[in-house]
Amino acid sequence: MDADQINQETAERLLGGGPVDPSAGPRPLVLLLSAVRAAPRPAELAGEGLAVQGFRSARLTPRPEAGGATHRDG
Repeated sequence: MDADQINQETAERLLGGGPVDPSAGPRPLVLLLSAVRAAPRPAELAGEGLAVQGFRSARLTPRPEAGGATHRDG
């Protein structure tokens, strides 16, 4: 297998959701998939509530009217 390409069978196996066999594909891809499948550590979730609150607040804030700001060249 070329280091820059994987076949469809390998891609399906890697993306199937189970544990990733270290020899199943290119090392950087295997490491990435293993990392994103791991459970978050508590420190990684610190501030999640504030972030969600910020997104919700921004979504509820009305947008400025279209055409309210003008741009002039020169």
